Amino acid sequence: MSRTLTRRAAVVGVTAVLLGAFGGVANAADPAVLVATGKYPEAVAISPDGRKAFVTSPADGTVTVVDTVTNKATNTIAVQRGPFEVAFTPDGAKAYVANAYSNAVSVIDTASETMVGSVFGGDYPTSLAISRDGTRVYVAGREAVHVIDTATDTEVAAVKLETTAYALATSPDGEKVWAATESGELTAIDTATNTVVDAVKTGSSGDVALSPDGTRAYQNGGTSLVVVDLVAREVVTRVPGLQNGYLLAISPDGSRVYAGSRASDTTQGTLAEFDTSTNTLTRKLPAGAYPYGVAVTPDGTHAYVVLAGQAAVAYIDLRS
Repeated sequence: MSRTLTRRAAVVGVTAVLLGAFGGVANAADPAVLVATGKYPEAVAISPDGRKAFVTSPADGTVTVVDTVTNKATNTIAVQRGPFEVAFTPDGAKAYVANAYSNAVSVIDTASETMVGSVFGGDYPTSLAISRDGTRVYVAGREAVHVIDTATDTEVAAVKLETTAYALATSPDGEKVWAATESGELTAIDTATNTVVDAVKTGSSGDVALSPDGTRAYQNGGTSLVVVDLVAREVVTRVPGLQNGYLLAISPDGSRVYAGSRASDTTQGTLAEFDTSTNTLTRKLPAGAYPYGVAVTPDGTHAYVVLAGQAAVAYIDLRS
């Protein structure tokens, strides 16, 4: 599902639905461990050392800091208007936040847990990816993919695409950034030249995750998981089982892909798990109200799932 349907409606459309449906209280179907966040949270990222999770709240203009050892919210970081995605540099020293409503990227110093800078992020930036060596941040704006130098926190390039990029993922070798676009393609940007060098037609503009070896892309098709062979440049299969699919996460070993899923006639959602060796839906775990962003812990044993309908993030055991 595209950013148009999921993210641009996150505060306007979804907020209205949530307020009409219930007051944001937890119910019996919720996971056992819930951590309070800001209002209508969107995305979550886990620090490289696995000790912190950052959760964005577009309605509040904040990032909630979660201690992953205690599963307690320990701080709230004020950023800019409309924070959607957040990502850490590989060394964990900084985190970057795409702020859709302020056309900016916030720079967070993770040691002090404060916003220390701001960079232009293009028109309505909601998705970003950080290079494998940590030297660049790629930000998807409506009109271009903007490239930020992390040493100076300044823009160094803007890559024009034929259509809007809705999601980004960096290849493991660091040579490409793949952009899921409005035209239903995965477009490859060469990181050395900041030029478009390839494209694969997938028929989807939803969120994208890459396998650890970089040979496969997994894309959210709204009602299915789209599996793409990046070597053969073709769609391998479309695995059914998603409903109103949202953001994706892949396990560290690449064996599983996860996505929030929710039927249209209920507020309650699940965490859908796909086996990448068989390209099958293996199970759906109870997740709570309106699941959005997902992040898997570095050891692959647990997932954090953002619950937009409960102002919380759920901590889910993936081992059972």
